[in-house]
Formats: sequence, C-alpha cells, structure tokens
Amino acid sequence: MQKRSRAGSRPKSDPKPRGASKRRGEGTVRKLARVVDAAFKDADAARKSAFDPQFKRDLGKDRRATLSKFRTVQHALADRERIEKSKERKPK
Repeated sequence: MQKRSRAGSRPKSDPKPRGASKRRGEGTVRKLARVVDAAFKDADAARKSAFDPQFKRDLGKDRRATLSKFRTVQHALADRERIEKSKERKPK
C-alpha cells in the first residue's frame, strides 16, 4: 500500500489553510469553570452585603430587583425566559 502525500489531498481552490477551520464553541469545562467562578464571586458579594441594613431594606421592598444585581441570578432569570420562550413555540 502506498502512502499519499498530504500536499495533493486538499483542492487548490480551497482558500483556507489547514489549521483555520471553523471556530468551535466554548468547551464544557470552560463553561463549568465560568459558572463556578460567577458563583464564588456572587457568594463573596452576598456575604459582604448580608449584614448591610440598606441591602435588607431594599430586599424587603423589591426582592427581584435587589437580587438581580448578582450575576448568577441574572443567569437564572435569562434561563427562565429562554425556557418560557421555547415552551411558547411548541404547539400542543
């Protein structure tokens, strides 16, 4: 069996070099690391503001607006909206 050279395997009209394929999406490990990092940052911010009297007053007035300052809460609200939109699209 003969080996083929790699130079002849790619058509000459292909403008892309070999290493420049489509950019892949973010990897699973990187997504998980981003989620964990955001959770740690939010936990630190929550610990700092837990005993703040102004934070407690704001929490009593408008819980959703006050808590939406945290990044993980923003992600959760976005996930909820995305799920609701996908449910609306499906015909029953």
